[in-house]
Amino acid sequence: MNLRILLFVFALWLGIGAATQLAPASLLADDAGIEVTKVSAESQFPDGIRFHIEARSNDEIDEIRVFFRLLGGSLGSAYRAVDFSPGTSISGESILLSGTGGKYIPPGTILRYSFEVRDKGGGLYRTDDQEMIYTDGRFDWETASSGLITVFYYDGDAEKAKGVLDAASEAMERMAPVLGLESSDPMRILTYNDYSDMLPAIPFRSQATREQLITEGLAFADQRVLLVFNPGDSAKGTVAHEFTHLLVAQAAGRGHRQIPAWLNEGLAEYGNIDPSFSYEGALRRAIETDRLNPLWYQRTFVGKPGDIIAAYGQASSVVQHMISRHGNSKMAELMRAMHATQDIDKALERVYKLDQHTLDAEWREALGLEPLDPAEEATPVPPTSQPTPSPEPPIKGLTVTPPPRTPATPTAIPIPPTEAPAVAQEQSQQEESQSPGCGASLNHGGVYDLALIALLAGPLAGLWGRGLFRRR
Repeated sequence: MNLRILLFVFALWLGIGAATQLAPASLLADDAGIEVTKVSAESQFPDGIRFHIEARSNDEIDEIRVFFRLLGGSLGSAYRAVDFSPGTSISGESILLSGTGGKYIPPGTILRYSFEVRDKGGGLYRTDDQEMIYTDGRFDWETASSGLITVFYYDGDAEKAKGVLDAASEAMERMAPVLGLESSDPMRILTYNDYSDMLPAIPFRSQATREQLITEGLAFADQRVLLVFNPGDSAKGTVAHEFTHLLVAQAAGRGHRQIPAWLNEGLAEYGNIDPSFSYEGALRRAIETDRLNPLWYQRTFVGKPGDIIAAYGQASSVVQHMISRHGNSKMAELMRAMHATQDIDKALERVYKLDQHTLDAEWREALGLEPLDPAEEATPVPPTSQPTPSPEPPIKGLTVTPPPRTPATPTAIPIPPTEAPAVAQEQSQQEESQSPGCGASLNHGGVYDLALIALLAGPLAGLWGRGLFRRR
């Protein structure tokens, strides 16, 4: 019996020792002498965020860190050292850079932060978490909200802000059952009335790119933020399209960065409640001229301007075909499968018993086209860092015949015999034209990894309107 008691006491002693080693340092440190008198996080748009702390202690304070996390999506936490002069009473600060001096942070991002203070006596003090919104301080913002959607505006035009809010709400109502979303994270939409107002808020691009591109909207999936150029009623379709990108990212979770452009943009157009731009003529022209890329070459959209416009038409048609033939529930399952597999072919196989090759064939047959011969696996095209089109990859075995006037099956999306819509001709006469499509994604990686959706404009519509879709 005595031996058992001794063994029990020994085991208990070992357990207490192990627990002591695993206990958080803040529970063991003597923090009674450390007092934090002031903390703050101040937006210094567009340069970044300034963290500030004031503290005192009986012993010399020799180390301070600020921990922060950009809320939303799968973003992780990080920390930075605070600059200060060691002493018993200190004032210090740390700058989290944005834009050209650091990782880009979109305005509207919510940031959670806290400070950790240590002194030479072994004391440690961790402040409570606090939150702040990184704001564009050039304007006095007002808000309009509905549920989890908040619109920020600064011109006093509440009706125009309500139009943006209604467009996002309608897109949410339309796409939630398609994507299988039962709830949503809070989402913020910042609207700019003048394009010159919006330019400092978007990621840096070269002067040449800025001169050729009008960015109507940018969706940042991780931060749940949407920036919109909102000159009037024309923004309704842009808001719905870009807001759908945020919903797709939420539905696919960690797999959203692996969603190919043909699916992401096709879903965004499916969620567009006010399409002011038609891609059907571009798709028809691509079919007639044998320039229709197979789906497995379209992880990103690359090529000449006309090819990119046609890619949007194809993406929209493919997604409508998938939903029409297989139903909303299958698309919702596909989003969950993307979260689980992070691979489009594995996700398609799990849900539809198809991969990109067989889905491409099914869609072509639905339009009355000949399916492609089984193709060799294509080398993925890496995302470009600029929305400027680049040469497309070679296509092997691409033989396409024009579709009949009547689709082969009722589930196919009909391609009308008309040429380019009139809106394209009107756009070609403007110096800076706009298109509700999205450009190449800019992916910065790490804590500030962005899902940036830029809208193709000037050069695309201009080239398109100058005869790309003339009658043969």
